[in-house]
Amino acid sequence: MPHPINSSPHYIRSASIEDLEAIISLDMDSNPHPWGKNLIKDALMTRQNWVIESYDEQGSIIVSAWLTASVLFEQSELELIVVGRAFRRQGLAKELMTHWFDAIKLQNIGREQPVSECLLEVRESNLGAIALYKSLGFELMGRRKNYYQSEQGNEAALLFNLTI
Repeated sequence: MPHPINSSPHYIRSASIEDLEAIISLDMDSNPHPWGKNLIKDALMTRQNWVIESYDEQGSIIVSAWLTASVLFEQSELELIVVGRAFRRQGLAKELMTHWFDAIKLQNIGREQPVSECLLEVRESNLGAIALYKSLGFELMGRRKNYYQSEQGNEAALLFNLTI
């Protein structure tokens, strides 16, 4: 069931395979390194996924952000978070991440092996994302040199974790 974010025109809800085309469009328009249809479809079928729906300039409801995360034993890993260009700097990524944490805590109730750690990796050049992750309590745990290709050459992946 969707629920509003801070009484704004944005709603978070679980994503499903019916969101595939909308997420592909979001990914192509807003992700500098798009995943493409096959990876998105796999994520929707095998991982935990949430979207934010927002009103666009014409008053239509569109998918404005998407988060997908995997769970393996006591760890949940942020696989990808994308916010539409027109919806950036409005706190949507933070809201999605907070929703991810809350979902983990709910799912942990009664689990034999509860999730106790959130993981993610980020390009070292993605300063906005790094600032967000640090503000949420993530700590830098490592670095993979030359992990990502970029137009300027290779860049490192920074590895972050958060104990919950």
